[in-house]
Amino acid sequence: MIESEVEVISVEDEYAWVRVKPHGSCGNCDPESGCKTVALTRLFGGAQEFRVRNPIDAQPGDLVLVSVDDGMLLKSALWGYGLPLALLMAGATLGHLFAPTRMANRIALLGAVVGALAAFMVLWIRRSKMVEPVIVEKRGPGQPTSSTCKNQSQ
Repeated sequence: MIESEVEVISVEDEYAWVRVKPHGSCGNCDPESGCKTVALTRLFGGAQEFRVRNPIDAQPGDLVLVSVDDGMLLKSALWGYGLPLALLMAGATLGHLFAPTRMANRIALLGAVVGALAAFMVLWIRRSKMVEPVIVEKRGPGQPTSSTCKNQSQ
């Protein structure tokens, strides 16, 4: 699991807007996968504020722990980049193969556009099935900050 300590900014129904807490490098981050807090931020395009599910009714100002499955970063990249590229290329190839010779380039371009639009429609329909980050626990003011570093000395 990728976990990060964040601060709740505002609450909307079953969701909360949170801000990633800045932290310094400890020098002991997981050498195999790197800093997981940075990975969580990259999942949202580098944004420092993002929306998460809030099943524990956290309130603005609370420090909370947000969690996302480890494979979510790779899955979202494959769906977001791989599917549109694959359907764009498939549409262009099919358009080129089945078009009359004098119109092959135009039909290939049309096939590419149709393939890309199909990919975006699939992603739009599938958006409700995407895994969302979720608040898993509240952190009290006396609790030590969470760390994804395995060897951090206290």
